[in-house]
Amino acid sequence: MVTKNYYNNYLPSYAENVFPAAREAITTGKFHDMFMAGDGHELEDYTDQNGNLRLANAKAVHSSSMLAYNFFHWVSPKHPLTWNGVTYDKVYFEVKFPVMAKCSNGRPVNRPSNMDVVLISDDCETMLCIESKYTEHTHRQPAEFADAYFMHDCYYRGNPFISSFIHAALRYNEKKNGYYAGIKQNVSHLIGVTNIRYDADALAWFRDNNPFIEPEVKEQICSGTGVFFINLLYIRPEDVKNMYGNIHAPYKTYPCMLSYFQFDYCSRLELEFLPYSIFETYPEFFAEVQDQMPAGLADYLDNRYNLVEHK
Repeated sequence: MVTKNYYNNYLPSYAENVFPAAREAITTGKFHDMFMAGDGHELEDYTDQNGNLRLANAKAVHSSSMLAYNFFHWVSPKHPLTWNGVTYDKVYFEVKFPVMAKCSNGRPVNRPSNMDVVLISDDCETMLCIESKYTEHTHRQPAEFADAYFMHDCYYRGNPFISSFIHAALRYNEKKNGYYAGIKQNVSHLIGVTNIRYDADALAWFRDNNPFIEPEVKEQICSGTGVFFINLLYIRPEDVKNMYGNIHAPYKTYPCMLSYFQFDYCSRLELEFLPYSIFETYPEFFAEVQDQMPAGLADYLDNRYNLVEHK
């Protein structure tokens, strides 16, 4: 028997969760199809394994995917976004990256890493991959790596960082004193973005499994493409200066953990895959790009998410 689980922090429709001018594109347009093709039950209500009705994630007031959609839906050739010296004129949501070539029993596996946002530059030479987090990084969860992460044969053979990925999986597996599920997700994303740079089979999988990226764009994505990855975290603007918290506390803040992860682990990788920092906050990003946004969007975002400290 299906029971209803409705909560006060869920809206009647996910369309109410987005900028009014962007509603049509996500309810009937190509962005709708991108989210529907993802694996996160973003736009549709669903029944969980216990028979309980769960509301679509995009209906949640705290939806990180809708936060990201509101921020980036407008990027296009007519309205490009310039950040860190690169001009992006293409945006995609729920992009799939190939992680493991095989599972632990040797069979092929299709469990991709789903990237919240991918921006591609006007010359198709740069890809910015973004993991969006609204409130998820405030919840403590363990990292639980599948057996495949510990076995060389399960990886795409062309990736030169296999040993580093296995080392990270062993180090972080089932860690519980913080939001280690987010660190696990970072490892998976880094495997995916490096796979398409170094392994032809992985790149072919990427092209075959992302039908919403235009063919002429996918043809230009190759081993020479600059691929960058960041976490974009929501933190109240007044808390940005102290986002690391007490580094001696038993439970580390997620930004603090990301900093450790970046310098302790990501330093093993070629830094061309990472910008100066592996994370940015929404208030900081907003301050850098708000002047480029279409009319009314910056005010909507600030009113909706409190991105500027109002004294």
